[in-house]
Amino acid sequence: MVESSSRDPYLRVTDLRVRFDTEDGVVRAVDGVSFAVERGRTLGIVGESGSGKSVTSLAILGLHQSKRATISGEISVGGRQLVGLPEEEVRRLRGRDMAMIFQDPLSALHPYYSVGRQIAEAYRVHHPRA
Repeated sequence: MVESSSRDPYLRVTDLRVRFDTEDGVVRAVDGVSFAVERGRTLGIVGESGSGKSVTSLAILGLHQSKRATISGEISVGGRQLVGLPEEEVRRLRGRDMAMIFQDPLSALHPYYSVGRQIAEAYRVHHPRA
């Protein structure tokens, strides 16, 4: 594991490219995106519908289906390179070291359960010894 100094960005994305294989050919959904976010800072990704905001975020979290998407470039979280990392290792980082707040109403909080219960459930999944 690579140790990062306190001056290194917590999230660094360099020349990110995401391609999807479709029946009509290859779609370049993200083409050369780069940015860095320091620990404790917030980055807003703004763009028109279909501009690649969600594709970029899902690529960082490793949530694209590997059979359909090709991801290249560099993505590091806390100094650890994520592109090419085995799925099990990326899964361990999700919710603990990186997360995404989805805007899709189908993936939002469930109306039948309290918010506290749903947050506690997510915490227990990512912190089993707590």
